[in-house]
Amino acid sequence: MSTQEQYFANGYSERDWWKGMIPKREVSNKIKAWIIFSLTLAILCLHYFTFHGEKYYHAVYRMLFYVPLILSGFWFGFKGSMATCIGIVLAYTPYYIETWSGFSIDDFDKLMEGILFIIIAVILGILAEKEKEKTQALLETESLAAVGKAVSEIAHDMKAPLMAIGGFARQVERKMDNDSPEKHKLELVVKETARLEDMVRGMLDFGKPVNLQKSEVDLNEIIQEIGHMVVHEAVKSGVTVEPVLDPHLPVIMADPHKIKQVLLNLITNAIQASPSGKKVVIRTYTKGKNTVVEVEDEGPGIMEEHKESVFHPFFTTKKSGTGLGLGISKKIVEAHQGKIYFRSNLQKGVTFVVELPF
Repeated sequence: MSTQEQYFANGYSERDWWKGMIPKREVSNKIKAWIIFSLTLAILCLHYFTFHGEKYYHAVYRMLFYVPLILSGFWFGFKGSMATCIGIVLAYTPYYIETWSGFSIDDFDKLMEGILFIIIAVILGILAEKEKEKTQALLETESLAAVGKAVSEIAHDMKAPLMAIGGFARQVERKMDNDSPEKHKLELVVKETARLEDMVRGMLDFGKPVNLQKSEVDLNEIIQEIGHMVVHEAVKSGVTVEPVLDPHLPVIMADPHKIKQVLLNLITNAIQASPSGKKVVIRTYTKGKNTVVEVEDEGPGIMEEHKESVFHPFFTTKKSGTGLGLGISKKIVEAHQGKIYFRSNLQKGVTFVVELPF
């Protein structure tokens, strides 16, 4: 078993492997948790073992509770901040009850301080979570940019020899007799070369920046065009394609060819994922200032361990897929200031959603 397979077998996701943070992060998080716990325990001990009348000391000790709270927010985000806050409040409550003196000014001061502590914990957790998401998005963007550059260089090196192999193989195939016993082998070479050429084109598309040629686009019209394009594959697979289109859908400013590429990829994937006798539903509607396209299939769905990797380049569960279609689709949608995501259906299958501003 390879190192990567061992990580996955231990319950790590491909996202962890992608960022190269697996063993170091786990150890680091345990140390951080122990630091927060130790600090909180030490401050609580100071409270419980210091004479109640030493009010100035206790006021300082209460301020010290902000140290583990801030650390938990920065290190573990909203959940960490709230967990630490709840833990401190619960642990401090017996001391508060023990020193209660009939709702005096001192009691009121401590109560207001506790409420402020909880409010700060919530705000700190939300801010830390947002900063964490921004950092994560930046890391993924940098990783994808590096992958795109490497992919582009590899594709350029592969393009010339593949074109030569494919071209010569097709010339030889045309000159061979139809009853030649070697013809089917050459046909296989031509077929596989064509597949590799498609892969190289996809790699080049993934490596290039998205240049948009925007014009007015009617998404319903594009979906109807795609319906005519995929009807043969749908019939062959025994799958029904059912459009449920909003007749009042507003036109959007977008690149029609690239949006068509995205929707064709999603609809084709849905047809291929759905077993015979099932259907693929394509919906359009508006949500706020966005037009929405949903592509719902009745296939087996996406396994839990694969959900983080769906839009990663070269990730695919198909036997003949390149794993670049969804990655390229994501780049195109985001270039339009939109977003693409998916959700599991209640019954069976998955729904991919594209939101584009109008």
